[in-house]
Amino acid sequence: MLFALARTRASLSTLREHRFVTFAVLTDTIGAGLTLPLTIVYFTLTTDVPLAAIGVLSTVGSLIALPIGLIGGALTDRFGAKASMILNNLMSAAGFALYLIAHDPVMIFAAIFLVNASERLYWTSWTAYVHDLADGRPFERWFAFLEATKAAALGTGAIIAAVTLAHGPGGLRWLVLANVVTSVAAAVVFASQRTGRRFTAATEAIGRGGRTGSLREFAADRSMRLITLGQFLIGPAMVLPNVALSVLFVQRWDMPPAVAPVQFAIATGLCALLQTTVTERVAGLHRGRLIAFGAVLTALTAVPLVFLPALHGAAAWTYVVLVAVLLAVADMVYLPAANAVMAEAPHPRIRGRAIGVFQTAGSVGMALFPLTLGLLDSPVPWTLWVVTSAVFVAAAWAWHAALQGLSGRVRIASAADLDA
Repeated sequence: MLFALARTRASLSTLREHRFVTFAVLTDTIGAGLTLPLTIVYFTLTTDVPLAAIGVLSTVGSLIALPIGLIGGALTDRFGAKASMILNNLMSAAGFALYLIAHDPVMIFAAIFLVNASERLYWTSWTAYVHDLADGRPFERWFAFLEATKAAALGTGAIIAAVTLAHGPGGLRWLVLANVVTSVAAAVVFASQRTGRRFTAATEAIGRGGRTGSLREFAADRSMRLITLGQFLIGPAMVLPNVALSVLFVQRWDMPPAVAPVQFAIATGLCALLQTTVTERVAGLHRGRLIAFGAVLTALTAVPLVFLPALHGAAAWTYVVLVAVLLAVADMVYLPAANAVMAEAPHPRIRGRAIGVFQTAGSVGMALFPLTLGLLDSPVPWTLWVVTSAVFVAAAWAWHAALQGLSGRVRIASAADLDA
């Protein structure tokens, strides 16, 4: 009981200390939850553009937006993570504003591109922003708290969207308009806040072993290359549930389409409730092992599918819930550790650009993973799950190997980090 009360007081203290940033995260992420699953549906219901064309526009827009993560890294290094956070929210607002007036392929493409570009910029700037917010330490605590906040907000937004759409598709435009408003509101709040220390010449030399912070040095560093590879390989974990698993459950196991949002709700609900607790319990452990453990847990959701026949009824739903729990635990264990490494491992001079490279590698992995779905229609459909499992096991190896060449401060959070 005393432990629970102490945890509650700590959480409330965190909430009070960064209440405005917490509000911005809540506002922005609730808006994302309103529209996250609706992009294709929205344009099919509000325009006369064929579904196939919308699919092509969505794919092309997503691929062209990938380099924005790299550009965002340069912007973060030049103007700071806060400026990038403001910009990504304004880009999101502009993209969703175009949703409201898009009726032809050109406008649809522009809207999808802007929204995807803001997403790529967000993932580049978010890790650096939390690093600044935490003033360098304890990164995992701040990241875990804000990720739990985001999970709760995302689930809330999805529930609001479901209730709104239950009364008919007419609410679609109101959901999009609400996302425009929340994105602008979040940008205003981020603009009003101060973050941690900015890069200075004094911090350049701390624990850097004489490194100069050049991009050539970054490219030549084996650990940086392995982190990039690890991000590329673990990227598919972000789309595994709503791409491969949802197709299997609905098309092969004949489950209702609601299986995807149910699994999503379970995973986000667990993250909202338990993220900070899990992060506290694993504090002080080797980050490479935590990331590898998360990747292996993700692989374990696919391994049984190599051997399992099609499940039905209670057995199928049991597997869906088990997968949701495993994915939630994997995310809670590896995400704070991975983001801490991505923020701490590069030289401060190029932190934004390095994070841009890492996150873009993950985005490429996400973009390419759907290409493997054709294996489901092959004579040996279980090959998809063999490939999926192998990719995540390889990710575990890459991340663990990457951290072997990094300093002790990056491999394991210091005592000062954990006690701060």
